[in-house]
Amino acid sequence: MALALLAPCVASASPQETIERAGPPVPTPQTQPCEVQLFRDAPFATPATGFSFTPPVGCPPPWAKVVLSMDLDGSRAAQTRGVAVALNDVPLFLGPTPDTAQPSNWHVERDLTDYSVLFKQPGNGALIALRAFRDATGGSTRIIGSATLRFYPPRPGKRTPRVPDAVYPAYTDQLSGPPGVRDLASLPHNIERAYLDVTANDESFWYNCITPAMAQAHPTLISPVALGLSQRGIFPADQGCLPHSYSDVLVTVDGSPAGVAPVFPWLPTHFSINSGPRRSPFWNAVDTPTDSAESLDFVPYRVDLSPFAAILNEAGTHQVALNMTAHMDINGQWFLAPRTANLLVYLDHGKSRLPGAVTFNSLPASLPEPAVSDGLVQDGDLLQGRVGTRLDRDFEIRGYVDTSHGRVQSAVIQHSRFWNVRQYHVKDDPADFGDQPYYREDLWLKSTTQSVSRHTQGGNLLSEDRRDASYPLEMHYIGAGRLTDWYSEEGNLDVDLFGGSVNVHQQRLLDVSHFRHDLPRYSTQLREEFYGNHRVDPDTDADSNWHATHAFAFQDSRGSCYQKTVTTQDGSLDDTTTGMGCPDGINRLRWYAHPDGSPDGWSWQRP
Repeated sequence: MALALLAPCVASASPQETIERAGPPVPTPQTQPCEVQLFRDAPFATPATGFSFTPPVGCPPPWAKVVLSMDLDGSRAAQTRGVAVALNDVPLFLGPTPDTAQPSNWHVERDLTDYSVLFKQPGNGALIALRAFRDATGGSTRIIGSATLRFYPPRPGKRTPRVPDAVYPAYTDQLSGPPGVRDLASLPHNIERAYLDVTANDESFWYNCITPAMAQAHPTLISPVALGLSQRGIFPADQGCLPHSYSDVLVTVDGSPAGVAPVFPWLPTHFSINSGPRRSPFWNAVDTPTDSAESLDFVPYRVDLSPFAAILNEAGTHQVALNMTAHMDINGQWFLAPRTANLLVYLDHGKSRLPGAVTFNSLPASLPEPAVSDGLVQDGDLLQGRVGTRLDRDFEIRGYVDTSHGRVQSAVIQHSRFWNVRQYHVKDDPADFGDQPYYREDLWLKSTTQSVSRHTQGGNLLSEDRRDASYPLEMHYIGAGRLTDWYSEEGNLDVDLFGGSVNVHQQRLLDVSHFRHDLPRYSTQLREEFYGNHRVDPDTDADSNWHATHAFAFQDSRGSCYQKTVTTQDGSLDDTTTGMGCPDGINRLRWYAHPDGSPDGWSWQRP
């Protein structure tokens, strides 16, 4: 998904705060689009709100580009943690919502050109409020949205992109309809290439979880002033989660391991530093008045399943599933993270059935167990030391299909490295009636994934797609507690979070290159960074609000260049710069570019 500057949003009687986005718009061709309004001022709800879709009149396919443009309006009063838009059960958009006290409005866009086949026929859609704490349909607590699909015809004499011939909802969890795996009973038997667009994120601070053995050996790691998402109140819940600080998505086809998608360690907008029980100044979201990386959208990750094309071509029902480690809080409650996967297939129109096989697969079928080192030392009521988590994962999968133009072989090679170090300094003695806990955690995380997909025929390279994704995160957190004047059920005074600080530095780095036979290689580079800090004095309650900088930069080998930086001070917009580092200081994006880092099959270049 790509982001755009905010357009006018739905009207509201309350004062509105516009969230200034740093990311780019979806670039479009210089042709006049046909527009279809999907819905206007409609609520996202649980159960879902419905809408109907009719293809654009007088604007037949094929289209050069299809863009979803959506304006949203809401606040934390909506009691939801995200929204989704689906058409004929296929998720088109999935993203979190800002945790702002006052109503906010924001704008998102998504390039749906690869989903063009869905828009050739009328259909029914759904607007879904994700993980609602209670009914999210009434009064002013709703998330409201308006959306338009824009269909761009090709320029005269220009070829249109080769888009997938079919799109199927393979997996949906925490959305409307039956959760989990979908039975794919009507797949065609002439699939030549197959891809899976995976959207999977944990709402929790999964990169902050510890092992059950560590929780038992060091009980002060589970603390009401630790970093976490539990709802705070008169009697604060202990913060902490299990079973370890690693996450990824294992994709399976009919039960066999078929690929791995990394999980972006996104920052929830409602840090525990924001949630004092009777201190409204703590309720400032990190994403206002600007956003952090993926804080208002989830960018899909595309997995190449072409080595399994022959398996999908076999008669019968097939299943494509997403498998993740289930992180849970210390009370055994699972974190409910939305997950979706859409299967996109390209067919061989010269042959009705394509035989073939998977010839090599080194990907283990089980979920990985990272190596965890425990360097914590307890000295009286002081716990300090380091915890390390590491996992290296390499695999290769090969397969082939016999097409109408010969045998095509597919290979996917992937290397991933995950490294997470946390330094703790925790002072707490639950047995001491006068104790006031202090919790400091410093975290350094780096997750990198290098993947190569190749398609060959007779020893000749038909296509090659390379992608290097890196997700560094550095976080420094302090939670300071003090006694409240409320009594717990045991008759003791409770301790709650009344001060501390958060400092974060997060990056999303993508280097991608595409090669097609007899064509020049096309390469892209994306650099996204977010810096943020917030401090609340535990003695005076003085609140700094969020100071943040969100920088976004993209360029490609064909002259595209985009740069925008948004800076906030004391929770207010301070400065915006655009075009720095671009020729003449001007942002220019080729219409076919994917500057947000969303899946790009480069099909616009060669049908």
